[in-house]
Amino acid sequence: MATRKQDVPDWKEFEQLVARIEKDAGPLGLTVVSPDRILCKITGRKREVDVSIRSRAGTTNILITIECRKRHPKQDVTWIEQLAAKRDAIGASCTIAVSSSGFSPNAAAVAHRHGVQLRRLSEVSVADINALMRLDFVLFTHKRAAPVRVAFRFARAEPWSVPNPADVDMVLPQTVDLYAPIFRNTETNTTWSVNDLWLQVQKATDPFASIEKGQPPIVKTAGFPYPGNVAVDTPDGPKILGDVILSMALWLELEEVWLDAAQKVEYTSPEGTALQRVEFVSQRRPSKDWRISLQMPKGSADLTELKTEVSEPKPKNTEKTTDPST
Repeated sequence: MATRKQDVPDWKEFEQLVARIEKDAGPLGLTVVSPDRILCKITGRKREVDVSIRSRAGTTNILITIECRKRHPKQDVTWIEQLAAKRDAIGASCTIAVSSSGFSPNAAAVAHRHGVQLRRLSEVSVADINALMRLDFVLFTHKRAAPVRVAFRFARAEPWSVPNPADVDMVLPQTVDLYAPIFRNTETNTTWSVNDLWLQVQKATDPFASIEKGQPPIVKTAGFPYPGNVAVDTPDGPKILGDVILSMALWLELEEVWLDAAQKVEYTSPEGTALQRVEFVSQRRPSKDWRISLQMPKGSADLTELKTEVSEPKPKNTEKTTDPST
């Protein structure tokens, strides 16, 4: 499908990163939502928080909220006082304030007085990262597809036989919109496109199963037989279809993301504890939803404390065949 640029504001990415860090830092069973809306016990209306963490201790529900600010200068007393009041209003057990620039001494003192926990999230260099997380690079494999030919064999009087790709009545011009609903069931009036046929192929089988990574494209062909109740729009008017023969070029493209290009951050508390996180993100997906992440305490030499996460792209409902991506 042709990718559309999906600009996520820096502050939103900051909040989502904090949510991922907290989720991986906690035990199994945490429910982390970003953003979330929580009912205010005073007004009866829902209020938004940047991140919520829900868990249970025995028979008790626990709610932790997190508020984030990615801005300069250091955060002051006013914000901390607002967070303490908001925590009490929504009935949270605890609120964490996260800043990219840190907190003023007065803000830290007020936070301690009101029980608001403080965290700072900052970028670090390769040299600062725990040696156990210093992978040279990560490989992402991208499925790619491009249409080669869409051919039609119109309905015939003789008994059906497996069509010969060379024996067709029409080849669809390259200029035709593959999203256009050119096919129609004459009984139900349902319509669909060439792209829908490609989706059917992907649902029925894995067309990339035998494709080798990093190799030139391989053309695969799929046939769609119809029993005489499907019409297709052509320059000469609608025709009753016997078969559609769809040929696609398929290949697996490799993307290297090196440690220098990965996101490297440190998540610290005033008490001195620090978590480090490295996120290798595919740069070929504007939504930035394909990540391989490593996280562990700063300075730890215990591999059992290393948390890994693979966040794969969310399945798409449609996949346009005109763009070389799947």
